[in-house]
Amino acid sequence: MSEFKIPPISTLAGSTLSNYFKILKQGRIEPRFYFKIGLTTLVVLFASPFHLWEKIFFNRKLAKARLDKPPLFILGHWRSGTTLLHNVLTKDPKVGYVSTYQSVFPNNMASKWLFKTFMRINMPDVRPSDKVELNIDFPQEDEFAFCNTQPNGYYNFFYLPKEYSTFYDKSVHFDKLNEKQIKQWYFAYDRLIKKALINTDRNRIVVKNPINTARIEKLLKLYPDAKFVYIYRNPITVFYSTRRFFQQLFPTLWLHKVDNPFIDQMILDVYTRVMNDFLEQKSLIPSENLIELRFEQFEKQPMAEIEKIYNELWQEDFTAVKPYFSKYLDSQKKHKKNKYEVDAVEMDMLDKHLGKFIELYGYSIPPEVIISDASKN
Repeated sequence: MSEFKIPPISTLAGSTLSNYFKILKQGRIEPRFYFKIGLTTLVVLFASPFHLWEKIFFNRKLAKARLDKPPLFILGHWRSGTTLLHNVLTKDPKVGYVSTYQSVFPNNMASKWLFKTFMRINMPDVRPSDKVELNIDFPQEDEFAFCNTQPNGYYNFFYLPKEYSTFYDKSVHFDKLNEKQIKQWYFAYDRLIKKALINTDRNRIVVKNPINTARIEKLLKLYPDAKFVYIYRNPITVFYSTRRFFQQLFPTLWLHKVDNPFIDQMILDVYTRVMNDFLEQKSLIPSENLIELRFEQFEKQPMAEIEKIYNELWQEDFTAVKPYFSKYLDSQKKHKKNKYEVDAVEMDMLDKHLGKFIELYGYSIPPEVIISDASKN
């Protein structure tokens, strides 16, 4: 299927039964989505016996699993180039990742022969906002998977958007979580990462997850030697691209509706929170373990920026792996950027909310954002 349409089954289908109901209880579900909840519940019930097999199959492997090399976390707000960077780095055959399949069915890795077929039938071919190709074995961010393993992940806001602020406070700041829940959070995240390494059979993992941009302190508690690449982009472009992405994605996931003005305000609020949390925690990362990358520079000279990651963060020879990246980067040259026609009133609103960050990184109105002539009169 070429359009971003999925059957009325939630991605919560990959959750455990107890976790599934814990998430549903955190917000109001509108009656129009009861049928979707019913179908999703049937999938969760069908998958539940396989969760026992999962524990038997993976417990020994996970007990022995070790991260031979520190993980690399790609940080950056949605639509800042995190996906492109992740896709490039995972072309290295030594690099492991959370796959698209694992992002939905993290509790059914031992039975993926069955549930992969289910995903192949129902998953779209491309991502809605930018036509990036999708495949169950491609690299994916880990937050959907994380939500399906414990109830305090941020992406629960896609199902219950009116609760986005509560989910942010819980998943980023552990607000109102007790000691047992916090311990479960750390345990589940580490287990997810180790499963990804086992699944891909690699010795190093690269993780891409925009909300991790605000979780540096927690990631360093789990992985003190972790490496980080923070990629940033013009906040104006990020806003319009995120708006387009969320407006197309939310209707496929939400269990209660919100309108476009709500989505706009949520994007601006979360952008500010994520950026402020990042700036407050950035100093916790040893300077030799962090690279900050401007998207526009990465877009112009991707190979040079990737080489910097190998030389400065991993301290490894780039020459041997360089050929793995060339073909993929060449394929991305055909990609066309979206254009956004806006009015001056909205630009003033963006400047009010995002001006601090526009100035911080030295940006102005980008060429893909066009202020309509009518708004100037």
